[in-house]
Amino acid sequence: MFRIRYAGGLIVAVALGCAEPAAERVRTVTYPRDFHYITQQEIRTAMGELAHEIVMLEQQLSPRSEGDGVDQVGVVQILSRMDRVAASLKRREHSNHPRIDAYAPRLRRDIERALVGARSDPPSYVAAGRVSGACSYCHAPRHGDVPSERSGGR
Repeated sequence: MFRIRYAGGLIVAVALGCAEPAAERVRTVTYPRDFHYITQQEIRTAMGELAHEIVMLEQQLSPRSEGDGVDQVGVVQILSRMDRVAASLKRREHSNHPRIDAYAPRLRRDIERALVGARSDPPSYVAAGRVSGACSYCHAPRHGDVPSERSGGR
């Protein structure tokens, strides 16, 4: 009887230990300080936010009629939000996602260039237009790269 209770208690303890808050505490001692463990939920959330902002950016950069101009403040706000999201993915030198390690700095540079152009007087949106294509850094085959099976070619 004692063994069954002990085994049951051990299973519950292990299950609770694998819960996200506990796993996060374990990672603080199992990974180096310059390592950023990014959960799948963080990635899904960040990618969803970036996708939403890209749609908003494309709408801002595509005037609805001949007389409509581009809303400079709106473009700057969108790019600023995108920069915050990109920064949240690349907080340290290394992470558990090599593509994020490789391409997040490039995305941030592109967003920063777009912000400089959008804040200029008169504004330039050339770099902002390129940011909307930045998804291809990670989500499309480039220069003969073969998409991984896990990414589903995206």
